[in-house]
Amino acid sequence: MAGRVTFRVLFGGEDDARKLIIESGIPNTVEEFALQIKTFFQVTEPFRLQYRDREMDDQFMNLSSASELEDKATVKVVFMPSDTTSSNPLTRDASPTIPGTPSSVSSSSHGANDSDSYSSNDTIILPSPETRSCSWPKVFVVPRFSYCAEMILHSGNNEFNAHGTLLSPTPKTRSDILQGLAEEIMKYTAYPKDEQLEEVAKALIQSHPCLLEKGTRSGYCGWKHYLKIKMMNFRSKLSRAGHPEVAVNSLKNKRTGQEKPAANIKKPRKAEVNFCPNIPRGETRENMEAERVALLTEVKKKKKDEAEIKKMMQHTFSLRRQEVLQEPAIPEFHNRWPALFDVSEINLEFIRLTTIPLTSKFLGELDRLTDNFIKLFNAKGGVAGRKITAIMAQMDNNEDINVRRDCVLSCLSIYLNEDLDTLVKEYMDIESMAEADVAEKTMGIYAVRAVGHGPDGQGNGRFADVGVVLEGVEVLHNLQSVSHACVMLYGLIYALNLSYPKSLKRTFEVYQKILMDLDSTTLSPKVQALKIKLLQ
Repeated sequence: MAGRVTFRVLFGGEDDARKLIIESGIPNTVEEFALQIKTFFQVTEPFRLQYRDREMDDQFMNLSSASELEDKATVKVVFMPSDTTSSNPLTRDASPTIPGTPSSVSSSSHGANDSDSYSSNDTIILPSPETRSCSWPKVFVVPRFSYCAEMILHSGNNEFNAHGTLLSPTPKTRSDILQGLAEEIMKYTAYPKDEQLEEVAKALIQSHPCLLEKGTRSGYCGWKHYLKIKMMNFRSKLSRAGHPEVAVNSLKNKRTGQEKPAANIKKPRKAEVNFCPNIPRGETRENMEAERVALLTEVKKKKKDEAEIKKMMQHTFSLRRQEVLQEPAIPEFHNRWPALFDVSEINLEFIRLTTIPLTSKFLGELDRLTDNFIKLFNAKGGVAGRKITAIMAQMDNNEDINVRRDCVLSCLSIYLNEDLDTLVKEYMDIESMAEADVAEKTMGIYAVRAVGHGPDGQGNGRFADVGVVLEGVEVLHNLQSVSHACVMLYGLIYALNLSYPKSLKRTFEVYQKILMDLDSTTLSPKVQALKIKLLQ
């Protein structure tokens, strides 16, 4: 449902009521709604949601369906006590997560059944503690180190504050500090970027000023260098232990002709949080493959059990990701995992990968920034300006939100000196859409005009059918609009670990770093200039 909606969110009781605004309208699922609350209010503790049920005299009831939500409704956040801990040293002290979102993680010290990825209608949890629950933090928090190292640092900080004396850590103390930092970094990524390592080193000096280095420009250049080497050694140990995220890059797992350490490194490049998760504890690849076959059988039934399909897709996420990283052909992968090629599953897969909702975030930000985009487009001159003016004319006297979004995305590409038409091909009727056009398409979107709805202003610009094609396979059809197809294609690029189309490299960078706010600290000059103008 499109259009701005407002919710009154209670945290505990009436004495703590807060306002939540969602520009993209009511979320499609409870999971997306819970994630909106988590993101907007920075909630870190596990919770479930309740709503006022009119049939029950406005008493609070557990929220199990997004259909119960309406504009200006009151919802209640009920925090859930958590006594579960993880025995995995790489995930201890991880940030608490939300039951009620597909990205939530649960592990139990009492031997709970890890295969139950859905515990109830209103609590959804991932089966594996090896799955990350959050992306790189805005502020890196230095962890507690070993008892001995903390004692030495405490004394060193006191001496520094009193006399300005710097601490010269022993090799053992330095090793303890680097080990603790490496384990903390691993909670977010196995392949930290240069700026992330610098952020960690800076945070270390701010927390423990006695470790400041004299003779360096920043005071922590040496610690950054130590961290870089430590993460390399740490990955080597994890690879020998069989950790899939790093073992996938071992020499024995590389293709013929790429048997070099630096060749074709598979790592997160688009801010993925769960790039290559572990198989859930207590499971084997054989068990997971058997569940995949059962999932395939369920999908082919005339009366599908959608809840069971979602549960099985959730549980087989790690197996599916490890297959994706082997770079299979799309037709083959489509036959093995047909359930993935569905609008709702693409949204859920994106949340598993990034912990962020796809459609609501993308279209919500697009709608929020539309007026700013239009101001930029109207100021564009030359050939690009004339093209933009022609496209913007389709919005005149047309209140259809989908037409508006389609026009803004087309103009965005032209503004960036790219052309969305290289990706999107329109047909005036279904008969003119030749099968050969689909078969030859590596990556694209097709749109078939509805009768009486032409691009020159006739009708309201609606389409009879919009779909997505990958490697000659029509993987999605009957989508709402070209903008919705762009969102789904963007989600599939993540789900299948594909590269952005070269002819639309900057356009997809805007999708990722401005609309989705993923890895938004490093922008190309052209996209950086666009962002600055949008915020003016």
